[in-house]
Amino acid sequence: MVSTEWSQTTKRLVLAGLILILLLALYVFRVLLPPLVIAVMLTYVLKPLVDQLERRAGVPRLAAVVLVFAVLLVLVSLIPVLAVPYLIDRVVRLNLDLQQFSEDVDTFLSRPIIFLNFVFDLQDLVGDVRGALQGLVRPFATQTVSLLFGVASSLLWILSILVISFYLVKDADRFRRFLDQIAPPGYTEELRRLREEINQVWKSFFRGQVVLGLIVGLVVWVTMAIVGLPQAGLMGLLAGLLEVIPTFGPVLATIPALIVALVRGSTYLPLSNFWFAVLVLGLYVLIQQVENAYLVPRIMGRRLQLHPVVVFIGMLAGGVVWGALGVLLAAPIIATVRVILSYVYAKLLNLPPFLPQVEETRELYPGEIDAILFDLDGTLVETDDQAVENLARRLRLIRWLLPNRDPSGAARRILMAWEGPVSRFFRLLDLIGLDDEILGLADRLRRVRGVHPSAEFRPVDGIGEMMRDLHRRYHLAIVTTRSRREAEAFLRQQGLADLVQVIAGRDDTWRSKPHPSPVRYAAEQLGVPVDRCLMVGDTTVDIRAARSAGAYAAGVLCGFGTEDELKRAGADLILKTTPELREWL
Repeated sequence: MVSTEWSQTTKRLVLAGLILILLLALYVFRVLLPPLVIAVMLTYVLKPLVDQLERRAGVPRLAAVVLVFAVLLVLVSLIPVLAVPYLIDRVVRLNLDLQQFSEDVDTFLSRPIIFLNFVFDLQDLVGDVRGALQGLVRPFATQTVSLLFGVASSLLWILSILVISFYLVKDADRFRRFLDQIAPPGYTEELRRLREEINQVWKSFFRGQVVLGLIVGLVVWVTMAIVGLPQAGLMGLLAGLLEVIPTFGPVLATIPALIVALVRGSTYLPLSNFWFAVLVLGLYVLIQQVENAYLVPRIMGRRLQLHPVVVFIGMLAGGVVWGALGVLLAAPIIATVRVILSYVYAKLLNLPPFLPQVEETRELYPGEIDAILFDLDGTLVETDDQAVENLARRLRLIRWLLPNRDPSGAARRILMAWEGPVSRFFRLLDLIGLDDEILGLADRLRRVRGVHPSAEFRPVDGIGEMMRDLHRRYHLAIVTTRSRREAEAFLRQQGLADLVQVIAGRDDTWRSKPHPSPVRYAAEQLGVPVDRCLMVGDTTVDIRAARSAGAYAAGVLCGFGTEDELKRAGADLILKTTPELREWL
């Protein structure tokens, strides 16, 4: 029997119908989403343990899964027996006179505040706070039956989560193979990379939360014990547990410590309770600043580096949709959406959706190189430093607002932050065919201002001697986002025009860096295999273009790029300045 192929219209209608059915199913069965998400989270935590037992100890996978879940059930059963009595004992030992504390707060709030002849009466606030507290307490006394039903329902959900997670851990490899099999032809590798990127987001999140919780909890415990805060261990436990709440977790962990400091004071420091509370607050703020500046970037990794405003908005949206679970998972969900949108954006612009995978053991030897391709700005020309100087000159007016009052440092960070968005903007212009018009307009504006392109060039010290020496052995080319005319003007100005055989400017290829086409174009024009070319540049854009094309990549630190950024992008060689290349070769 001959199968009749569907027309394109039929395929689109069927696909649209399936998407609508899927969205409808998600809406109808939305109550199942939170336990499913929790089951997947549990799978991420337990699967590495099962994998280790299977690979290192040789335990059959089913037996390893049963063993890990048995240990989990034992630990969960011990929590009410061991942890709850301990917490109750710690709270009792605090011996807080909450009644006296409440009276002190009432007394403080009952005093009017006078500021610039304005009187603020806080009596209404006292009534509102007292009413809110009564509203919180009343349900515990009037909804006991509902609470019992809620406990029974929770136990049923917990059992369901454990069953789902058990099968996910047991058959994880089977599910992965199934996803690879159903991928459309030609997309298997890309979807595998997309899945790995998303997987890394969630692995970084769970690993980071555990490590951050342990480190912050331990640091708070030790610090509070040093200054004599009663029950410092309990404060450390709270700080570690509340790390799971983005942004607000550390703030919530600070409140109990402040209350204890105000009510009990220090066990040995000769400070009043008020000033001891100020000391505790300062230490908590210091710990949080060190965490945000040092621990989070190194533990969470680049995949979860999100602006606090983005996380805050995500928490609000997650809280509206999924309640507490949405608040806790806001950061990894936003990071996952960012990965997917980056993939879609790259496919829409016909760009490589992923960086080339860097080989861990890849070595670069001078004998493997026949041609050297140089970026212009920041590599041969100090225009990056000129841009920093120009912006720093304008920032001096607001120097007192800048970190360390350093206009140059702030200018460099601003220009580095703008490099990525500007590059993507010009890629979009390139796709729709407007890049030449926009860049040509910029050239005309510079000429109107009386600025000639050659007047802007300030060569990196030593590049002339370097290129004359390299010309004796290697083919040389320029690969730049500037126009060919500007590149030629620079070479003539420095007396290097006879040394460079090929120029790949923005008007020579349809795509610009980080697309690989400029690198491939230069290699083709030189008549050298691209895998025997070395691309030298100062930004990740240059490194990505080289690696995507199959060439070697050398990063120089005399421009905008930092060593960590260039290494992550896949640089095979890192040099402090461009002229060091001559010594290395």
